[in-house]
Amino acid sequence: MRLHELWEKNLSARNAWQHLPGTYLSELLASSGVDVVTLDLQHGMINLASAGDSILAIEARGAAPFARVPEVDVAQIGSLLDAGLAGVICATVESRAQAEALVGAIYYPPIGKRSCGPNRALLSFGKDYLDCSQDRLVSFAMIETVAGLEAVDEIAATEYLTGLFIGPGDLGISMGIGPGQDRSEPEFLEAVERVKQAARRHDLRLGIHANTPEYAANMAQQGFDLVTVCADAELVGSGAINAVQRFGQL
Repeated sequence: MRLHELWEKNLSARNAWQHLPGTYLSELLASSGVDVVTLDLQHGMINLASAGDSILAIEARGAAPFARVPEVDVAQIGSLLDAGLAGVICATVESRAQAEALVGAIYYPPIGKRSCGPNRALLSFGKDYLDCSQDRLVSFAMIETVAGLEAVDEIAATEYLTGLFIGPGDLGISMGIGPGQDRSEPEFLEAVERVKQAARRHDLRLGIHANTPEYAANMAQQGFDLVTVCADAELVGSGAINAVQRFGQL
């Protein structure tokens, strides 16, 4: 998988965020040159059934299919992984116990508690899926509250967790500085540094959401391993506004 090849070379992976359902949209995003497409099952319009179809489309275009899930739902996560999902980003992780539950839902015994029935995943990863899944599946715990920030070191110490993923909007709200993306407030940058240091101490990957390629590139230069370079809803909305404004100027 291209994602792991990039990480082995200490390069950042480019992520596209998908809120809207549809395999054609998944193909468009995955064909753009990104390395990962993340299906948003928390704040997006995507459900388990449409996610399964999008996983196929993303994989067919050479990108890694990820999903952001709202919580550690063992059945939901297991179904997504059985369909061929390559990575899980779990929202609002605030304790080591939650991080351990996430790891338990993703990996097979003796590491985790995932039930065996990979079905489609065998076509995605090969017949040795059960043996190689602990090295190839990705698990990110989202740090997006003050509680998560305060517990970040114990979260990062969770065995077999792949990385920490910063959610700037919710983290800003929890910190009392309001919602927003591509943030530069001093207190937010201090929080980012705290997460970075925890990840480095425990040899974890780092991810962050961004609204612009410029901010994403800046985060990649600072050592983030997974950066969001675009999101479908923003691309469609801003593209439509731009078209209407240009029409009005003609």
